Amino acid sequence: MSLLLKMNQVKDQLTNSEQKIVSCVLDDEEEVYNLSIQDLAKKCNTSPSSIVRFCKKMGFEGFQDFKIELAKGISDSKKTQNIVYEDVRVDDTIEDIVGKISAGNIKSIENTVDLLDYDEVEKAVEVLNNANNIFLYGVGASGLVALDFQYKLMRISRNAFMYLDSHTQLSTAVNIQKDDVAVGISHSGRTLEVFKAMEMANKKGAKTISITRYGDNPLSNISDIKLCTGGIEGNLRVGAIASRIAQLTVIDILFVGLAKKDFRVVSEYLKGTRMIVDDFKIKK
Repeated sequence: MSLLLKMNQVKDQLTNSEQKIVSCVLDDEEEVYNLSIQDLAKKCNTSPSSIVRFCKKMGFEGFQDFKIELAKGISDSKKTQNIVYEDVRVDDTIEDIVGKISAGNIKSIENTVDLLDYDEVEKAVEVLNNANNIFLYGVGASGLVALDFQYKLMRISRNAFMYLDSHTQLSTAVNIQKDDVAVGISHSGRTLEVFKAMEMANKKGAKTISITRYGDNPLSNISDIKLCTGGIEGNLRVGAIASRIAQLTVIDILFVGLAKKDFRVVSEYLKGTRMIVDDFKIKK
């Protein structure tokens, strides 16, 4: 995982001192790479010991290891620095919007691929494959992603349940069984309704899978299996855009992972569901 990506994803979960360090690094990575720990501490208005603690928090032995990984991130970012994916501005043209939104969606998928733990994905596919019932939880845009996942699972004859009403979601969590699986989808990982449903599923002994943004959050903390997405939502947040694309990418990965478990049987299910709706297509 890119260090620059990791810092971008967790920066709002850090202390004030750590956020100063992240801001300094992200503002000019190349300058920081050439600084000593004392110079960086002075630049960030913090102490060398704070920088050492920050480096360890990010998973490094010390400042030198941090700088080595930073150099790799600088090299990777130069390869894609011509791609624009910053905030859409109110005075942007349609051409600008097309470029920024499409590049942002592409970047969101790339970040998600970088952040996904393949072992966790494998575990998620396995528990979904063995589940008697699959209950999907999400509200707002994440609820629509959950609904899309239910539709996909239904097409391959899986018992999947998703209700857009959050009170109904909570009711299903109360009656969930040990052989069932609960999937909670929330970009922030802090959506109360989804958290409560997953908390209840845990109490009932069901396996739980969370799909949230990377980093520490309440929903992933209580889940057996944690799948992370890499969104890049900006300030002009007229709706979940990049985060929704990231979530859809994860459920597509899970769906295909499930489908390949017994593709001979699954392919027949897919053919059947396609054939029955073909009758409703307007013929030429």
